[in-house]
Amino acid sequence: MARLARLCAVSIVVAAASALRPAPEQNKSTVAPPSRDPFYETPDWAHTVKPGTILKQRNLPSGLAAFGQSFDKHFQYTQQILYRTTGEDGSASATILTVLVPHNADYSKVVSLQVAEDTASIDCAPSFGFLAASADYPALDAPTVKVHLLLAQAAFSRGWIVVIPDTAGPKAVYPTGTSAAYAVLDGLRAAFHSAPMTNISSNASVGLWGYSGGGSETLDAVRVLPSYAPELHITGAAIGGISPFYTDLADAIAVLNKGPAANLIPVALLGGTAYRPDLREALEKALKPEFRKHFFSALHQCHDANKKTFYNDDILSMFTDPQSAISIFSNASMSPQALSTDMAPKTTPIYWYQLEEDHLVDSSKIIQLVKKWCAAGSHIDFQLETYSGLKHAGYGLVGAPSAVRWLAGAFEGRAERGGCSNKTVSTPQIEPHYSNMFPKQLQANMKLFVSRV
Repeated sequence: MARLARLCAVSIVVAAASALRPAPEQNKSTVAPPSRDPFYETPDWAHTVKPGTILKQRNLPSGLAAFGQSFDKHFQYTQQILYRTTGEDGSASATILTVLVPHNADYSKVVSLQVAEDTASIDCAPSFGFLAASADYPALDAPTVKVHLLLAQAAFSRGWIVVIPDTAGPKAVYPTGTSAAYAVLDGLRAAFHSAPMTNISSNASVGLWGYSGGGSETLDAVRVLPSYAPELHITGAAIGGISPFYTDLADAIAVLNKGPAANLIPVALLGGTAYRPDLREALEKALKPEFRKHFFSALHQCHDANKKTFYNDDILSMFTDPQSAISIFSNASMSPQALSTDMAPKTTPIYWYQLEEDHLVDSSKIIQLVKKWCAAGSHIDFQLETYSGLKHAGYGLVGAPSAVRWLAGAFEGRAERGGCSNKTVSTPQIEPHYSNMFPKQLQANMKLFVSRV
């Protein structure tokens, strides 16, 4: 996997040290999206180096912002790192890691935050979506991605270094599979290699965190850890609201079709065939001609624009045979790299938080999966949220404080016990100590977000 030209790799890291000096914020109108930014391109020689090797690095080309608020003041420095990873087909690939180092940094604690992109476009990667410049591109402006900066603040306010990998990779795979898991683990390798830039301790404790699609990626990373990156020790992983495609595909499509989240069907079919041109061609042929342009528009928009485009659409009626949509995605999911739910995570303690009345995720099936894995030897602390006034996305914010508390306990060694635990809670609002981290207007927006989505 890795014939490393050692001198080249060392020179990359040493030269990177000069990038520590904060650069003045550039005019955001000059910032190109990933599909037009040469920094995102995988070098031809990437296959000659080991996964996790740093290929390029730079200061962020624009400030960080979400919901009208700049986040730049929270960090002593930030970086984007292009690093070598492994694609869904096993080939050499590369993706971006965003590194956020707060002013009060504890260099012995690192959290990898996986973002729910829910998209089939590389232009929707969090490395771009977190930038203030992304607002210049309406179809690419993604509040669903930006809300993860609010999650990140719960972590970096404790001094933890936060790293965010672009898990969908250069081909924008969705639902993400093993390539996303590899991107998470290789991102951690790159983070440790970045010590000359970031001062991350060589023996730093590592936590993983992800909600919704990001939760699925986090869970997959934990499951492939023993075989793909056995040298990494993950102290604990917090996951919540995992992707509806994680349990039963046919049921998920039936639930999503004609609903407010119908956009996830074309995104899943386009993202799921990203590495399979034969299936992408079959997908195009299976669509009725009058719907092809509409369907493929999902390739050029991020989640929030796609949600508006496909809101309540009968996606299955766009196919000459509705069953062909399920068949195409099933074939894409049956790749040799696909993970089976029989593969229980046993090496890393997990905190799993799930909304009981989740319109996107069947909580009863999640409970069954947790029981199955606990019986197989997993360590899962499971928390079921019963408050009926919450929805899937809003619970991502409401559940964040409990996830961070659990990770803090894991960093202190309190997640090393064996076995599983179950807890039921009712949380009607965002915990005040969390919402009070933000300006008043943003607090109001957060409450509105929770009440509506």
